[in-house]
Amino acid sequence: MKGKGLLVAFLLAVGLCFVPGVGHGEVPDWAPELKADKIDVRLLEGIVRYIMFNPESFLVITCTHDDLGLFAEYYPAGASTQGKINIMIKDNRQRFSRKYGRALLNEFKIELEEIYYLVEPVATDMDSDVVALFCRHEGKPLGYFYQGEYHLWER
Repeated sequence: MKGKGLLVAFLLAVGLCFVPGVGHGEVPDWAPELKADKIDVRLLEGIVRYIMFNPESFLVITCTHDDLGLFAEYYPAGASTQGKINIMIKDNRQRFSRKYGRALLNEFKIELEEIYYLVEPVATDMDSDVVALFCRHEGKPLGYFYQGEYHLWER
């Protein structure tokens, strides 16, 4: 048993020899200074919590605050995304590939409500603060959430 502990300590010591600047904590001058809005940080925290709560079944989630309304092009004509939280859910596990109609909308609702619970500190009213798009893994839209209503994508 003592031999295994010595082997582990030796391998750890050798491994640390190859890590440059261990413990320096300095940021090089050439590194760009990146700033994030508090909203972006909160949304990222929500995504991380979603993954941690669903480690074996999580879907690909993207949450962004759309200041300028740039995501409106992904929704049907007339949809406004300006100033709203845009949530894109991709079915990377193909769980919903055989579901259609009401069954698909129910699955979309369950997933979106779970995600909304985690980003609620940023978006206080789901109906007015959130727009969402539900897609197949390759990006083909299946449905969307807009102004409190769930819709199937027109084919």
